[in-house]
Amino acid sequence: MERLPMTITRNDTILTPELIEKYTAAGYWTDRILADVFQQNAREIPDKIAYSDVRSQVTWSDLWRISGEVASGLSRRGVRAGHVVSVQLPNRIEFIFMLAAVARLGAVFCQYPPDYRAGEVEFILRFSEAHTLVVPDRFRDFDFVEMIDDLRDRLPHLVNSVVVPLGIAPPKPAGDGWVTLDQLRGDCDLADPEPNHPGDANEVMRIAFTSGTTGEPKAVMHTTNTTLFCLKHAAEVLKIDRDANVLVLMPVGLNMGLSAVVCAALAGAHAVLMDRFNPAATLDLIEKYRITTFTTPPTALVAILNENLADRNLSSLRLVQTGGQSTLVKVLREANERLGCPVIDIYGMLEVGLTSSTDETEPYQEWVGTVGRPYPFMEVRILGPDDRDVPVGTEGEIVKSGPTIMVGYYRNPAKNAESWTSDGWFRSGDRGYIDQAGRLTISGRSKDMIIHGGANIWPRELEEILIKHPHLADVAMIGIHDDYYGENVCACVIPKDGSDILLQDVIDFMKSEVAKYKLPQHLEIFSEFPIGPTGKVVKRELADEVERRRKAAANG
Repeated sequence: MERLPMTITRNDTILTPELIEKYTAAGYWTDRILADVFQQNAREIPDKIAYSDVRSQVTWSDLWRISGEVASGLSRRGVRAGHVVSVQLPNRIEFIFMLAAVARLGAVFCQYPPDYRAGEVEFILRFSEAHTLVVPDRFRDFDFVEMIDDLRDRLPHLVNSVVVPLGIAPPKPAGDGWVTLDQLRGDCDLADPEPNHPGDANEVMRIAFTSGTTGEPKAVMHTTNTTLFCLKHAAEVLKIDRDANVLVLMPVGLNMGLSAVVCAALAGAHAVLMDRFNPAATLDLIEKYRITTFTTPPTALVAILNENLADRNLSSLRLVQTGGQSTLVKVLREANERLGCPVIDIYGMLEVGLTSSTDETEPYQEWVGTVGRPYPFMEVRILGPDDRDVPVGTEGEIVKSGPTIMVGYYRNPAKNAESWTSDGWFRSGDRGYIDQAGRLTISGRSKDMIIHGGANIWPRELEEILIKHPHLADVAMIGIHDDYYGENVCACVIPKDGSDILLQDVIDFMKSEVAKYKLPQHLEIFSEFPIGPTGKVVKRELADEVERRRKAAANG
């Protein structure tokens, strides 16, 4: 039975009039919205190339015109302010068309990467009650239309399904319930052919999910103001101006990729969208487009450094930014010495935006191992177990306050209640300390999150899937150290009596439910797990035992 999808409004947030007044008076928040940014560029630099991808490019004026057609088509199909438009596209210009169109309608943008599969996608669409979804026809040998058609009976709120042919596979007619992007553009609302009524900058502009198919739902809500202020500052740090050429290396379905897209818009720069990372191809693009900056996870940075750079012309680079996991000292040192430009380390998270970065004007030897000083607009405190501030140099819980912090987790009042201190500071879940020079060092995470190649992986999501395996009695997912990826996923399992289980068995069981990068790279068999006084698995002890086994195996 079909039912109307919900709309997300300010009433769903924890945003208060006092907070709006505080950050508006400070000059951090304004009434500017993302649609204004695109429109201003179309007016001031209409013929300048805005975005390029593997197939095409678009000017700012054409981007504004096409996004208007898309917005009008969406409006005709019932998309209104507060409706969620879910977008699962790779790094292609069509993603930008959708972003601008959704902004023009005041709808809520919800993007996620194209390597998400049925279990993850169903959770996102159902929890957000997405009104409209947008997917490619095929990408990386995967049929997205078929996936959605298989899910459709379980998505009673879904009104529109838009397919974007990428030109990778021969086009096929869209079936019942589908409209192509070109059809959407050509079927405008005659009463509103060029909509531009995006609403208030303190309304929810976008939601993004920090977890996947199961477990505790965590849909992060950001307004236009929390987003644009953060990315305006990011563009300044990255030296992005109208003469810049930005390489969007990270997937636009992730926060870091979306951020690069919006940074380019805020500066009126040119952004090049790379839909498949390859280190040699990255260097080709830097040379071809005279790339001035890009943001990369440490894993991709290592891959680039493993290339022969001697014959490459990297003179256009102004600054490279890395982050998302702990970056090895030797990697930062080599990057700063070989790329011909400063390479800085950042600290940020989806809920908060940017917290700090190292300073490119300071010798990297002074800051390596830290994530730099907190930005002037971001207040950071280190708290002890009693929620009181600890002395300089003492490790504790990192809490934050500032104008880039999200306005709450959607439909999760319990998580909202536990994520802020009684006096309004956001609990990051990270642990660290601030040294005498004012630099912040991250020493660990309170959570069990695994960071693999810059991507966050939530163990419970994987555990809820693998525990369904008929030959397993119990499972626990942990992260184990890897020099390249930072952490790999290790599946710790207790088989049922007499059952044999191999790593490939685990992968085969899970691969249709989650993205490839979330699949375990290691398997450890246990007869029992270490259990704490509350009955929970003590994952630190589990990780220690896995590490002991690995060292013993390495030593023969």
